[in-house]
Amino acid sequence: MRHYDAIVIGAGHNGLTTANYLARGGMRVCVLERRPVVGGAAVTEEFHPGYRNSIFSYVVSLLRPEVVRDLELGRFGYEPILLENSLYLDSRGDYLLLNGDESHDREQFSKYSDKDYDAYLAFENTVEQVGDILAKQWLREPPKLAMNGVGDILSSLRLGADVYRLDDEARWRLMQFFIGAPETIIERWFESPKIKAMVAAHIMPANFAPLTQPGASLAMLHHAVGEIAGRKGAWGIVKGGMGAITAAMADSARAHGVELRTEAAVAKIEVDKGAVSGVLLENGERLGAPVVAANTDPNRTFLKLLGPEHLSDGFARDIRAFRQESASLRMNLALSGLPEFAALPTSGEEPGPQHRASITFIEDAAHLNEAYQSARAGVPADPPIIEAIIPSVLDDGLTDHAGHHVMSLLCKYMPYDLADGKAWDDEKQAVVEGILRHVERFIPNLREILVSHQCMTPLDIERTLGMTRGDICHGRLEPDQLFSMRPHPEAAQYASTVPGLYLCGSGAHPGGGVTGAPGHNAARRILRDRR
Repeated sequence: MRHYDAIVIGAGHNGLTTANYLARGGMRVCVLERRPVVGGAAVTEEFHPGYRNSIFSYVVSLLRPEVVRDLELGRFGYEPILLENSLYLDSRGDYLLLNGDESHDREQFSKYSDKDYDAYLAFENTVEQVGDILAKQWLREPPKLAMNGVGDILSSLRLGADVYRLDDEARWRLMQFFIGAPETIIERWFESPKIKAMVAAHIMPANFAPLTQPGASLAMLHHAVGEIAGRKGAWGIVKGGMGAITAAMADSARAHGVELRTEAAVAKIEVDKGAVSGVLLENGERLGAPVVAANTDPNRTFLKLLGPEHLSDGFARDIRAFRQESASLRMNLALSGLPEFAALPTSGEEPGPQHRASITFIEDAAHLNEAYQSARAGVPADPPIIEAIIPSVLDDGLTDHAGHHVMSLLCKYMPYDLADGKAWDDEKQAVVEGILRHVERFIPNLREILVSHQCMTPLDIERTLGMTRGDICHGRLEPDQLFSMRPHPEAAQYASTVPGLYLCGSGAHPGGGVTGAPGHNAARRILRDRR
């Protein structure tokens, strides 16, 4: 049996981040990946001959600059590309196309309100202040849950000095983001239904919640925490697709002696005398290590790979109750030409600013609530809320044919469990047809340029990536599942209740997104414990 200082389960970006830091700390590390390729959800694959795309995760912003620097990702090929524009469309033909230029954006807002642009600037300032405070927590291990209850959470997180520097209004808004409902925040700041829809869309990508749910506003802060090339709140793509991030991480890891094994699915985390002793692979091979860092979600880690027999009854019950579902469906489109938007027609085949944008199809704020309620009842939202990009406009290396393109669609809300005993394998094609029909209302030439498509339902995501219930965040990002409670107060500091077993994935603080933060923090905890 081969022995290592540490074994990392899962070669997604967080697992690779952990392995990199552990190797730099002098440990002999092996990373085990069940798929034929490394990368987890941050992968670039050919989904149709001649067409490549970021199959699951598809935009970058939250990747911590400290991780980029420490792992020397630029040296190994990481090259982000800024998405300079944002486009919000509805089926009535109304749109907002924003590019960050004040005069341009003010004119766009003025189509719907004379007041909302100034309100939006004030809102963004508040979001940035609150986001800056939370960003400081991302690379910190959350403390043990305060003994005096939830009221002590802010002080236990060492937010006191930062919060003190806020003015009274900003402190109030901070608490609203923590425990308030998005609709309250939106109604307080904006008057135009179009602007309300735009802001409502900001809670959608990482969430499965309505606008009425207290605490769901936290998702808005992702826009403030992220950055691209030093530009706060900006989003972008990666040259070569998201797989270029994890390819760079893998090359960096190999350069520091990490052993990476693909098609090496772990069947069981092994325990001897109450502590981790290694893993058993599905092929029957055993590997030994006193440290196992799991990049798998909490449900899979504790209840399937470890087994509830190694946990207290209460802990196991709590993990079973940990809410995992993001109601996300991903589609990748292969296109023989440039999409033509009905609301923004172009002359010729040259891309316009609308093509170099993050694109959101949302009717109004009520659309989000309706989509959520539909999904909660087990019925895929029809129409869904869709966030899209056309990355090949900025990176022509994604297709083999000049003038051809790929398009990413994130469709919400799509439930894992379908009503009336229906199965995704049976319903998938009808749902895809409904999505394409809806997108065609905005892009009339869609059918004539559509070469092929790939669809990943929540069930497909679970099957392919091993994410329980297809949850791309490894657990819903809600107040009682964050910070010192993620995924459980007894495992929120990356070390679990079983000595030697650590959490390094998105099920640990600070949660989902391509951040590298859980992997960074877990490695730091492991190295500290080793010392």
